[in-house]
Amino acid sequence: MNTRKGVLAVVGASCLYGVLPIFSKAILNEGMNSNALVLNRFLFTMIFSFLILKLLRIDMHVTKRQLIELILAALIGYGLTASLLTLAYSLIPVGLATMFHFTNPLFVTLAMIVIFKEKATLFKGLSMIFAIAGLILMADFSSLAPLGVLLAVLSGITYAAYVIANKKCTFATLNNFVIVFYVGLVNSIFFAIRNAFTHDLVLPPTPKAWLCMVILALFCTIGALFLLTYGIRALGASTASVLNMLEPVVSLIAGIIVYHEAVSFKSLLGCVFIVISGIVVVMDKKTDPASQA
Repeated sequence: MNTRKGVLAVVGASCLYGVLPIFSKAILNEGMNSNALVLNRFLFTMIFSFLILKLLRIDMHVTKRQLIELILAALIGYGLTASLLTLAYSLIPVGLATMFHFTNPLFVTLAMIVIFKEKATLFKGLSMIFAIAGLILMADFSSLAPLGVLLAVLSGITYAAYVIANKKCTFATLNNFVIVFYVGLVNSIFFAIRNAFTHDLVLPPTPKAWLCMVILALFCTIGALFLLTYGIRALGASTASVLNMLEPVVSLIAGIIVYHEAVSFKSLLGCVFIVISGIVVVMDKKTDPASQA
């Protein structure tokens, strides 16, 4: 796969994931709670991806092993990750929880080096240093609860497992839309069962909420998942995960533009560091002969 296309795919996925909070906040402002929002997001994702598969006449067949791997990857990578992160949000500030969640590229890189014997390079080390420094600058450490930090870090580990699975599991050979469909299906079932206990089985309450949910599913979930999966296959799990750290930068910028949120110089400097980390890791791919194959 073309390295340049892989980079553009991950950057595109980061931008789509980055504006996800904007549409989520709009839906919440219309009266839907967070539990119902997550369920509807994956329900709409499942329906739309199924329609896309039928329209494009893409074979949806998976083997028994691929199905088992897809179920586990979807549950761990999205169901468990979302649950852990939501709990972390209730204990520590959202920005701080997000920072600890985005340590996931560190876990991806370590796993790829230790378990899968991926080559460790100076560029990868530098990119991780810049990325972590950028996240620290963007975070507010004024309120720190150990349990909240632990849950946020665990959410980073579970998401890291999903990223690696998209490169190393047998379902990595499937069409990207097939993977998106099963992620939507598995998590629709998971969150429907969970929400049944909290009585949050509701649809968007207003036309604006419906429109935002459609955008959330089509672009911020299906589009983002499709592009991220392509990027992981083209660049490798560790490189794609580091580039995906542009997501909180996009979220910060989107919040400033749409909701006129205040931002400190420290946060802006953190954004610069994360962008530098992305540039450094792309330089690593360009200087790696294996990446040109």
